[in-house]
Amino acid sequence: MEFLNKQLAQEIVDRTMGIIGRNINVMDNRGVIIGSGDQNRIDDVHEGAVIVIERGSGFEITEKEAEKLQGVRAGINLPITFDGNIAGVIGITGAPDEIRSYGELVRMAAELSLQQAVLINEIQWDDRLKEELVSQIIHYEGKLDPLFLERSLRLGIDLELPRVAIVLLTTDRKKSFSYLKNRLEKEDLLLMQHDRIVILKKVNATGKDPLISNYLLKTAEGWVNGIKKTVNMNVKIAIGQYHEGLSGLAKSYQEAANTLKAGVKLAPENQIFIYEDYYLPVFLMTALESGLTEGLPPYYLVLSHKDPKGELTETLKAIITTNGDMNGAAQNLYIHRNTLRYRLDKIAEITGKDPRKMTDLLHLYLSYLNDVISQIAGFKR
Repeated sequence: MEFLNKQLAQEIVDRTMGIIGRNINVMDNRGVIIGSGDQNRIDDVHEGAVIVIERGSGFEITEKEAEKLQGVRAGINLPITFDGNIAGVIGITGAPDEIRSYGELVRMAAELSLQQAVLINEIQWDDRLKEELVSQIIHYEGKLDPLFLERSLRLGIDLELPRVAIVLLTTDRKKSFSYLKNRLEKEDLLLMQHDRIVILKKVNATGKDPLISNYLLKTAEGWVNGIKKTVNMNVKIAIGQYHEGLSGLAKSYQEAANTLKAGVKLAPENQIFIYEDYYLPVFLMTALESGLTEGLPPYYLVLSHKDPKGELTETLKAIITTNGDMNGAAQNLYIHRNTLRYRLDKIAEITGKDPRKMTDLLHLYLSYLNDVISQIAGFKR
């Protein structure tokens, strides 16, 4: 890969000319001008640079010598080396006696710019490889790319470390990543998706330790508040459980991804969703994919069809939210207990299930969840 391209060459030219006030040319390893203070010279062959490449050392050109060469002006031309090879040539236009003191500094600056460009490219390449590995991990089904372990070792990724999947939903990946990148630990793994960021967060405990949930909840709260404060943006975060091994990480990701889907639909006002709190809707989501929910009676659907004003479905949700607390439901709905009683009687009449009975309320709740889950993108009724 040629790192000394036209873009980098022109950056070197512009930066150097701004300091020394002399025209600068940068040539590639064939002697072709790829960066210059004189844009008319771009793509011309610089004979002085060709001589530098052939000799492997600097070459000064006086006014008289410049007249004998093609496409050359008086000046000093020095090799730009990388890894012991000549990657290009940098030339300073002017009388050699006047600019000789600049030569070595200009050459060193050009080589440092080239080294920095190579380093940045390597870092970006490693980041892309890491993201590819994370993608393979979260979609793990028992088989991996033969190069997976080799790449993991080269990138210094310890696959034995316990990690938990976190999915962050965002309206601006760049801003969210900018906030997160300095707050993630070295062992954390990250994958950028279309409208979300997947983080495989290293945890210090193992097993079903409650310390993991507490730690991850505090971490998520810090991210939500930090992103809101620093870039004035709301994000939503879903957290899976800890499971051992690569298959466990894939399972943790599925839990987090499904928890995010369910949470955004069921509690859109919330910003953090934990799998343990959404186990039942996620379970129904999985069952729905397998066609196992077809036998669930459509109590909620029947109720909503016979409730054009939405009062009865709103009442059922209030009863569910308050865990069957009549007083709490009436207060949340801003209605009298007699009105609540009337509505509950109507629900029982339409569905055949009385929300005041725990077992019947469970049937209604499952029917409600199934209806909501069926509407989530990617699932069919």
